[in-house]
Amino acid sequence: MKALNLLLEIGTEELPASFIEPALQFLKESLYKKLEENYLSPSSIETAGTPKRLIVIAYDVPEVQPDREELLVGPSVKAAFDEEGNPTKAALGFARSKGASVEELIRVENPPGKTGEYVAIKRLVKGKPAAEILSKILPEIITSIPFKKSMRWGTKKLRFARPIRWITAVLGNQTVSFEIDGIKSSNVSYGHRFLSPEPFEVGEPAEFITQLEDRFVVADIEKRKSIIFDGIRTLAASVGGKVLKDEDLLDEVTNLVEYPYPILGSFEEEFLSLPPEVPTVVMKDHQKFFSVVDEEGKLKNYFIGVANIKPVDEVIIRIGYEKVLRARLSDALFFFNEDRKRKLEERVPDLKGIVFHEKLGTMLDKTKRLERLAPAVAERISGDRKKAERAAHICKADLLTEMVNEFTELQGTMGKYYALLDGEDEEVASAIEEHYLPRFSGDRVAETKIGISLSIAEKIDNLIGFIGAGFKPTGSADPFALRRNALGLIQTLIQREVSLSLLPLLSYAYDLYKEQNVELNQNAVEETISFIKDRLKGVLRENGFKPDTVEAVLPVTDDVYDIFLRAKAIDVLRESPEFEEVLITMRRVVNIIPKDFEPVEFTPEGRYEEELFNEFLSVREKLAELLQRKDYKEALLTVKTLKPYVDAFFDNVMVMDKDENVKNRRLSLLKTIADELLKIMDFSKIAI
Repeated sequence: MKALNLLLEIGTEELPASFIEPALQFLKESLYKKLEENYLSPSSIETAGTPKRLIVIAYDVPEVQPDREELLVGPSVKAAFDEEGNPTKAALGFARSKGASVEELIRVENPPGKTGEYVAIKRLVKGKPAAEILSKILPEIITSIPFKKSMRWGTKKLRFARPIRWITAVLGNQTVSFEIDGIKSSNVSYGHRFLSPEPFEVGEPAEFITQLEDRFVVADIEKRKSIIFDGIRTLAASVGGKVLKDEDLLDEVTNLVEYPYPILGSFEEEFLSLPPEVPTVVMKDHQKFFSVVDEEGKLKNYFIGVANIKPVDEVIIRIGYEKVLRARLSDALFFFNEDRKRKLEERVPDLKGIVFHEKLGTMLDKTKRLERLAPAVAERISGDRKKAERAAHICKADLLTEMVNEFTELQGTMGKYYALLDGEDEEVASAIEEHYLPRFSGDRVAETKIGISLSIAEKIDNLIGFIGAGFKPTGSADPFALRRNALGLIQTLIQREVSLSLLPLLSYAYDLYKEQNVELNQNAVEETISFIKDRLKGVLRENGFKPDTVEAVLPVTDDVYDIFLRAKAIDVLRESPEFEEVLITMRRVVNIIPKDFEPVEFTPEGRYEEELFNEFLSVREKLAELLQRKDYKEALLTVKTLKPYVDAFFDNVMVMDKDENVKNRRLSLLKTIADELLKIMDFSKIAI
């Protein structure tokens, strides 16, 4: 059967950079699925895209569907025939609806999706031309692209990220014809808007990317990224520097241009007197420029912008870039000098004018809570209480500075620099920046004891406050970034190896809100712990821990790092025969105990009860020391020494004795052992 290549290109006005790759992924997955469902499976599918176009190419699509036998299932046999075997109205209606006679009905057992005997019709379906099928499925795919934000444009009815300007759809060398909201598909595409704007006819779909490159459009995203990276690296080296590594910026700029042309520019050295993060943020977030640093990582007074055109005279573009950047940096330098006229401490009372949340008070209220919560955390992790309190007192003050008002990305960072200039302790100053960390997935976490303390306090205050006020995330909606707060808390505790019981801190945070007359849900603490553990479950799974391992350790404690260590110990041991012996031993002890059994005071009687109990006392003593050291691997192996005594007990003693007192004594013995050993993990959750 002949196979053809398929091209679909959706030409648009400028798409946001972040929309392009998710849309292409959807196009690839959706097209493959639709082709497969219609018996037109391709050998492979590739995508490409720019801000002006989304492209998907499917290779080796059958020109015609194969002829195939189709089974049409109707009513059950019981419904299709009466007691005498005559066809009922249900059978007659089904046959008539399919253009068949009752004599053509057959009986089938357990057809797809059903159980039992049904009547059906078998028929030969002749394959349709692929172009006919594609004219229906391509519009469905295009109109189903799930952009983060879409709207109707002008008088159009279609909701899309940006207005569609053209649609190119070609199978082999023929146009796949369809229409979407007045836009007809064709075999015509367009090159670069300025360098080659004339329409051109598409040839073979496999050669389309090359056709675009001949017209100054680099549609291959990875190739475009490589051109940018090589270009900016060469330009940075020309002034004795290197590009400040920033994968996110590289990805964003790649999807802002069709024909990248890097241009080197410079700015006045006086702006290097600003904290280095200021020019870097101005260049990245406001101008999409790459920063240049020296070999030691110190910022140089150069930048690299990426134009979307090969200019006749790049000097004109460079001067424009420099003019815009100079204005921004001049503003930043002015803000910096103005901000220095007041110390952070002087600004703290004015935080009463910033609302944290209408139900949770002002930023001053939050500051007062952190002043007590951060020292409580510091005390538990051997940090300095006074420094933690001081850091908490001034950590939000930079929100009132001109610099942060203009460049919100610098909150915390400017607080650190202003604190140092105010003469604050270095660890206190660092904590101001660190308490916002991590800001996003993969970001660094707080490093100093005071920074860790304030970061944890900040996240606990946010979580208990918003969850207690009824703002727990639902579905994909998380307006107060509570998932990010929980994940940030988990990352900090695990990466910094901080063992910390969360329950008393959450309870304390709850009480601090209550003292400020903020009424939170009475179940806020339990709901917050549950919310954090749900996020922790995902983190552990992402780190490669097996589902049953995660389920075994989560209920044991509210200490995140401790849970991580237990999971680690289980996964190290679970492949060994020794661990299997531990599991078997524990299950024999646990499984026989009735769910609601209440133990009684007991004194072991008889050889097997006494031997088991005495060995348990010895094991318990060793376990206490091992658990104190958090040596969970050795603790689990220590349980193994109970095995011969447990086996002897069950082989020689009737636990569920007819004498109620004897039964309760023996169950109480086992319950005492089980309660102690279940402090390590829930053995019943682990699959052998």
